[in-house]
Parts: sequence; C-alpha cells; structure tokens
Amino acid sequence: MSDDLNVLKELGAQKIHKDTHISKEHMQAILHETFDGLNSVQFIGFISILEREYSIDLSELRAKGIAYFDDISAKSTDTHNVFVVPKRKQNNTRLFVLLVILIFVSFVYYTFNYLNSITPDIEKIDNTKIVNAQKSMRPILEIKQHGSVSDINETNTSVVDIVASEPKAVAKIEKIVEKEKTLKLLPKNKVWLGYINMDSNQKYQKIFTQEFALDVTKNWLLLFGAGNIKLEVNGETKKFASKKNMRFKYVDGELIKINVEEFKALNKGRKW
Repeated sequence: MSDDLNVLKELGAQKIHKDTHISKEHMQAILHETFDGLNSVQFIGFISILEREYSIDLSELRAKGIAYFDDISAKSTDTHNVFVVPKRKQNNTRLFVLLVILIFVSFVYYTFNYLNSITPDIEKIDNTKIVNAQKSMRPILEIKQHGSVSDINETNTSVVDIVASEPKAVAKIEKIVEKEKTLKLLPKNKVWLGYINMDSNQKYQKIFTQEFALDVTKNWLLLFGAGNIKLEVNGETKKFASKKNMRFKYVDGELIKINVEEFKALNKGRKW
C-alpha cells in the first residue's frame, strides 16, 4: 500500500468529501480499493482530483483500478459497451456531470478570490484636490491681472495655502502669473520707427510694413512719427494715435509713453 493512499485514509472519507465534493460512498470504495461501485471514467476523474487537491501520487492505485476495469470489459458479453455499468448505477453519469460542473464552478470561484487577494489596491483619485484646484483658478486669474500676489485681497488666501501645501504647484502658478515679455510693432501701413538701445546708445531707424519684434532683454527709447501705431506689449495689444511724434521708453519690460523733455533726459539731451 502506497504512503500517499495512507494519507487519504488518515484524512477519512468525510473530510475528503468536504474538500473535494466526491461522495462518501465513492471515497469509501476508493480507500478500500473496491471499484465495483464505479466506472472507469469516474474512477480516473476522482483519482486526478485527489492528486491535485492533496499533491500526492496515486499512480499505483490508478493502475489497479484500470486493470480492474479492463478485466471487467474483457468479460463483458456486450461488445458495444466498453465499460460495465450496473443497472442500479445508470444515473451515475448524470451525477458525474453535475459533479464535474460543481468542481469547475468551485475552481473558478477560488481562483477569482485568489486573484482579488493578490491584486494591489488602485489608488483612488482624490476629487477634493481637483475641486480645490478649480476654485483656485479665479484668484490665479486675478493675480495675472494685477501682476503680484500682494495686490489680491484677503479672501484669496487659498492660493497661498495651495502653494504652501503643494510645493510642486509653485512652478505652475508662476508660469501663469508671469506675463510673457514681448515688444512688437504691428503695422497696418508704413510706419517709421527710430529706436535707441539705452544700454549701448546705439541708434536705429527704419520704415516697417511687417511685424517687427525688439529684444525684450534690453531697454529702449522709441520714437514714432505722427499717425496711428499698434504695438504688442507683454502679450497685450496697445493702440496709439497722434498728429505729432510719439515717444516711449521700454524699461525692465514696461512700456511708458513720455514727452519730449523726458526723452531728451534719457537720450543725453538730444531729441534724437
């Protein structure tokens, strides 16, 4: 008698029935190696279930059972039947099918539970942060309009709180608050422009018919002839019109219209 068969006997038919759903009657037959209450399909199926459930080797018992059923088959007078099934067990096939279905359902159920147990929890998105971010957009837009956080009233301190609690948000808010520096001439017609680099005192003059951009990292004195001009300053479009020459200074990214005296003071006393 194999040691693995002894393992089954120690467990007993009741325990095995509870674990595998193999009927106690059939388990008793297998444990006592009496196979007359089984057919070969049932027997081989039960042996496979037992080996898988308890990780044992029942090859010796399987060989005995197969030999038994082969012998029964050889003695049978019905040449059309491979296996001899007692009449009183005609319903065993239906029972076996139901048993296989039950085993399959149990297998799927335990597999599903096992996969669920090893699947890591997916981190849920905290919608509160999204809502807070949306609420913060209004004060951010106000910051953009005013140009600094200090100009915002006390009701908008939520932005400061967000920056303090979310360091990564600082860079994003700075990109929104900081205006892109631009200084462009947007002519519709011919426009004469004289411009002076205040750092190097170099003078330039030209008639423009197409868009022209000045270097915003430098400070400039601008002199326009009379007429209508259109400028883009730090992303905002500004229009000016005059029957006389127009003068401006562009210092530290800010464009300011100035008079002749101011222009001369910044240009070493010269009108041009």
